[in-house]
Amino acid sequence: GVIYENGLFKQHFVMVHPHISGRVKKILPAGKYAIETNVIEIEEGGKVTGVQMFQKWPVREARPVVEKLQGCTALLTCERVIDALFPVTQGGTAAVPGAFGCGK
Repeated sequence: GVIYENGLFKQHFVMVHPHISGRVKKILPAGKYAIETNVIEIEEGGKVTGVQMFQKWPVREARPVVEKLQGCTALLTCERVIDALFPVTQGGTAAVPGAFGCGK
């Protein structure tokens, strides 16, 4: 679902955790709600699960994806040394070595 948040963030997407499935039992009407309020209730096998306007994800659990796409475009920083020694693709991950506070 999509919820209007404020003037800065016009759309706030309410997403269901990938391990939850079933039929939507209840949807709250338009109004002002706290982010902890269950705006949707999903029923599966007699068990009702609430869906809030936020998600909690464990730090070490990756978001589920079907496959990791291959990078095809280089991320250019316009700094020759960084682009030559530490090439990175757009959307990829990288670590830049160096001491703390040295302006990496």
